[in-house]
Amino acid sequence: MRNLMIVLQVLGGFTLVPWFIIAGLSFMVFDTPKSIRKLFPWIILLTIFSYPFVLAASYWRAWSSVSIGNYTTGCLWSCLPIIVFAMGYLLINQQTDLLNRYKKN
Repeated sequence: MRNLMIVLQVLGGFTLVPWFIIAGLSFMVFDTPKSIRKLFPWIILLTIFSYPFVLAASYWRAWSSVSIGNYTTGCLWSCLPIIVFAMGYLLINQQTDLLNRYKKN
């Protein structure tokens, strides 16, 4: 179980690579001057930048569970960043029609 948890955490660590790209591009929500005064762009920005904290907190909780001897809970906590990343990917994928544009060509 410990090996599975380490593999899950390495896979979760690889999700930081696309996160860096999204985090760098996330400031484009402030392209229009009026968007700085609106609440929704700030919520999007804070949600994107909270992902590393979710990653760190879930891994800390996973190893805390392992230290008490509960390996199953540790593996479940290690899956949390992968699940959050997959949900974010699906939401972004549903909101964009990028794939549909390439299918037409």
